[in-house]
Amino acid sequence: MNNQHHIGIGISAGIAGYKMVDLITRLKAKKMKISVIMTDNAIKMFGLEIFEKAANTPVFHRQIPQDFDYRSVLKNKKVEHIALADSLDLLVIAPATANFIAKLGNGIADDYLTTLALSVTCQVLIAPSMNTNMWYNSTTQENLRKLIAKGYYLVKPDFGDLACGYQGIGRLKNTDELETAVLELLKKRNSLKGKKILVTAGGTSVSIDAVREITNRASGKMGKSLAEVAFKRGAEVLLLRAENAVVPDLNIKQGTFRTVEDLSKLLVKYCRSYDIIFHSAAVSDFYLDKPQTGKMDSSKTYSLTLVPTEKLIDKIKKWNPKITLVGFKAVVSPKEEELERLGVDMIKTYNADYVVINDVGRNDIGFGSDYNEVYLLPKNGQFYKIDRQKKDIIAGELIDRILK
Repeated sequence: MNNQHHIGIGISAGIAGYKMVDLITRLKAKKMKISVIMTDNAIKMFGLEIFEKAANTPVFHRQIPQDFDYRSVLKNKKVEHIALADSLDLLVIAPATANFIAKLGNGIADDYLTTLALSVTCQVLIAPSMNTNMWYNSTTQENLRKLIAKGYYLVKPDFGDLACGYQGIGRLKNTDELETAVLELLKKRNSLKGKKILVTAGGTSVSIDAVREITNRASGKMGKSLAEVAFKRGAEVLLLRAENAVVPDLNIKQGTFRTVEDLSKLLVKYCRSYDIIFHSAAVSDFYLDKPQTGKMDSSKTYSLTLVPTEKLIDKIKKWNPKITLVGFKAVVSPKEEELERLGVDMIKTYNADYVVINDVGRNDIGFGSDYNEVYLLPKNGQFYKIDRQKKDIIAGELIDRILK
């Protein structure tokens, strides 16, 4: 395991917190750098000594140090918890109490650990530990769903005897399983290191007159998910998104476009420098033969002639013959037996290496939805269906299969 891995161990006020000494010791034995972050109540329960001894470094816990001087921050342009957040390869929060999960799920940053958790761009692993009734409480489950939807990795608690005298779900996973989860996430984090990935997202627009335009319902959510998953796995990512598309949650390099011409210029500029392109943008299929000047009179009737546009996807391999091209095909209420043929035709026509097909005619997936259901066809491989899931999960599976 790479000795440069830097792991944050966040400890909230759960009685199982003492078990983190064992996890810290195991990870240190694998030559990892460990930073321990504790909540005030966790310190009241366990003190600092056992964790500082295990990690061989002071525990982070004071959001505002005793010798804090705002002038020093302004002069040096450095804030401790931000510097720590930027340096982490993985943040593990174990035990994660119901209270801590509630804070994190609702964006509350009122101590060092919650502030750090909102600042990191690395993967966050949460391992809950609490009373059974607290675990099953609908509010706790709702908060967990929020975190999972944001991409947090959940290690569910076990069934067993609890410190409160109950027997049931709520026992912190054993150290062996936590260590395994940490190693798997670190392996995945660096899986795309050295790869340069370009993602297009959102829909283009075609002007009708000076104030009106024709566009489509693409939100850019699928492209956003692909860019974020690739970024979290160590790739150098460029996201080219429509001006009105969703904005990524991570600090990913971006360019924006409105029209087909805008996107074409960006692709000409950048695509030669990238290894892989996920071309998920919904590019206009038509332009106006004669766009109107000024603003059209709303009391009059107009006839508009739509002319097919040149396909940008057809130019990508001409701009960069070596790039791996993943094309996206939007269909409406297709017959399942026709899908593979549509994918094969797209591969042949545009020299695509992979085609992702999804049905945008359904309300529960596709345009504007947080969910999708797609079919993946490799150039020389087997047609594969990925059932309905959150788009970030779909993105992860697509990247796993395409870049394995």
